[in-house]
Parts: sequence; structure tokens; C-alpha cells
Amino acid sequence: MSGTGNKFTNSKKSAIFTVISVFLCYTAMYAIRKSFLAGQYKDLDLGYGWDAKTILVISQVLGYMISKFIGIKVISEMRQDKRTLWLIGFTTFGLAMLGLFAVLPPRLKVPALFLNGIPLGMVFGIVFSYIEGRKNTELLAAALSATFIFSTGLVKSVGLVLMKDLNVGEYDMPFLTGLLFFPVFILSALILRKTKGPDENDIRERAQRVPMYGSDRRRFLLQNGLGYFGLVMIYILLTVMRDFRDNFIVEFWAEQGLSGVPQLVTLTEIPVAVVVLVVAAAGILVRNNQKAFGWGMVLIAGGAVLTILSGYLFHNGLLSPVLWMILSGIGSYLPYILFHCLIFERLVALLDLKGNVGFLFYLADALGYLGSVVILFLKEVTGFKQSWTHFFVALNMQCAVSILVLVVFARWYFNRQITRKSGGMVPA
Repeated sequence: MSGTGNKFTNSKKSAIFTVISVFLCYTAMYAIRKSFLAGQYKDLDLGYGWDAKTILVISQVLGYMISKFIGIKVISEMRQDKRTLWLIGFTTFGLAMLGLFAVLPPRLKVPALFLNGIPLGMVFGIVFSYIEGRKNTELLAAALSATFIFSTGLVKSVGLVLMKDLNVGEYDMPFLTGLLFFPVFILSALILRKTKGPDENDIRERAQRVPMYGSDRRRFLLQNGLGYFGLVMIYILLTVMRDFRDNFIVEFWAEQGLSGVPQLVTLTEIPVAVVVLVVAAAGILVRNNQKAFGWGMVLIAGGAVLTILSGYLFHNGLLSPVLWMILSGIGSYLPYILFHCLIFERLVALLDLKGNVGFLFYLADALGYLGSVVILFLKEVTGFKQSWTHFFVALNMQCAVSILVLVVFARWYFNRQITRKSGGMVPA
């Protein structure tokens, strides 16, 4: 470690440290956000005939959603010199709320998880701000996004092992799991602080990333809002699919008679993470922003087709639960992660947008989690009678069909916008 501002000035060393630190940083945050999902909380009586696990999930996701709405302003305007302080502060508060979740009486556990979700929704935007606007952003973002798949299974497996093998109680388990990962989080956050930012070549290819204030955000929406909200609708559907899988995967395996195999929660996610990581990281090989954006949209459509086909085969008994979980995971996670690695990143560069990816992410994320809360709420108030498996398959297939329609619209819209911007000529 040497050079100006005590940064890692060697580009290869900086890239290696950045890849490792973003992966570990977000994995450790997941231990604070997702570990409670390893429990089923069947003894928790909240009254009104409500399913306790669903109410706990709604409470945390509601806090997380509010955090995304706050982040539309906070993340898009955040100064670089304040990032590490906010990153550590937000995550420490989330861990403290898990401590309260362990000791508070039953009905107060719900607001504890709500407060846990509020700061954690801004962690992704802070971490991503360290890696956006680079020629290798897809590679770095793929490492970050792989945590969505692998780490959520890992932290739930750790939680299940703590309860099964070490006799840790369901309500203590989330805090202890988060505490195990917390030193890793602190170390990785401090390493991120020392990594090298985008250089002149990065800025030339991907546009300079600067704070995006209210007037800049309004200008972007006036000029590109229709196509952007087409992309947002795709992202909302992907968030609903991904969130339902993530929140109730323990219940799915229990319905398949495999609740006694906690490692299955992680093992089925490894091939999904590997496939998604390789495909998403390959985006760095496509230097032309318009071509990369176009291929990203094609891959999103391909994920929807895979989701429909695998759902049909599983529903008709032609796929095992394990293989279906892997294929449906690729079909939903690859498009979801392409938004984080490639779609919004290349769109900023294509449109030469004065701002950063944070605004595009956080408006989409806020509405995505709003959709997830609505689905969970409707499931609870309408008297859910189906099995988790049947509901999950139907939800995936219906969302995938809608995504195919929206991909066609968004691709047409932005092709038209890019052609206009280049004076009627399609860029090479």
C-alpha cells in the first residue's frame, strides 16, 4: 500500500483487492439482513391468525423498501469521502437491531426487524459506488452480485447449523450469525476505502460519475422516463421472483421433505452463482456500450424463457426439485444481476448521463421492494391456501411472460433514443 492518499495504486492489485472486498463486504451484510430467514418462528403468536414468518419478512422488507426510497436522494448525492463512515454506521445499527430482536417480547420483534431493514437498504448503493464507471465494472459488479445468490444461502446455512448443532435459539441465531461475520465486514470496508478509483481511460469509456442532484434526476426522467420505467417494470418483476425465492426457500425444501439437509440451501445456489458470475462478468469483453446493452436485453429475455420452460417441466414432474431450483435460479438471477452489472451501467454511458448509477438503481429498487411487499401482503390478507411450491412456480411463470413483453418494448425505446442522440445514425 503506497502512493497518493494511501490508495492501492497498482491497478491489478487494486482490482484483486476490490473484487475480494466487495464480495466479503456484502456477504457479511447479508449475515445481518438475511440470517433470520433460517428460522420458521412457528411458536411466535402475533394474533389475528397471521403467519409469523410472513409478518416478520414483511416488516423487514418494508424497512428495506423505505431505505431504497431514502437512498434515491442519499446515495445519488453522497460524497465519496463520507462513504466508509456511512457504510460502517448503517451496518452496525442493523446488527444492533438483531440484538433487540433476540431479547424483545414477541410483538416488539416485528418493529425490531423493520428498523434492521431501514439502514441496510443503502449498503448496496455505497458499495457499488466504489466500483462503478470502470472498464471492468461488470467483473467487479458480478463479484458483488454473486453475493445475492451464494451468500444468502451461506448465511441461512450457518444459521441452521447454529440452531441444529449448537442448540442456539431461533431468536438468538440472527444476532449471533451477524456477529460471526461482522469482523469480516469491518475489514473489507476498510480495504474498499483504500482501493483506487476510475482512471482517465475508465472515464473516457464509461463517462465520469458525479453526484446527481434533483434537477439532474428530473431532466433524466423527462428525457428517458418512458423507456426507463419499462426497465423498472422488468426489475420489479425480477425482484418479486427473487425475493420470494430468497425469503421462503427453507419452507420450499421443507415441503419437499428435505428440511433436515441445511447444506442444500447453499449447495443449490453454488451452480447458479457460478453461471451468473461467468456470464455477467463476460460483459467486460464487449467494449461497445450499445452492443453490451443489447446483449444484456437478449439475456434477460433468455432468462424468462428458461424460467417458463423449467417451471412447466417441474410442474409436470419432469424435473427434480433440485434441478428446478437451479434452473429457475439461473432464469431469475441472471436477468436480475445483469441490471446491477451491465444494464444500468451501460445505459449511463450510452446516454452520457450527468450523474451516477445510484439514482437508476435506487428508484428501481424502491419500486421493486414495494412490489415484493404488496405480494406478501396480498398473500396474507387473502388467506393463502396453496403450497409454497405451487405458488412459487405460478408466480415465476406469470412474471416471466410479462418480462418478455417488456423487454421488446424497452429494447425498441432505447434503440430509438440512441439513434436520435447520434443524429439519426446507429452508433458503431
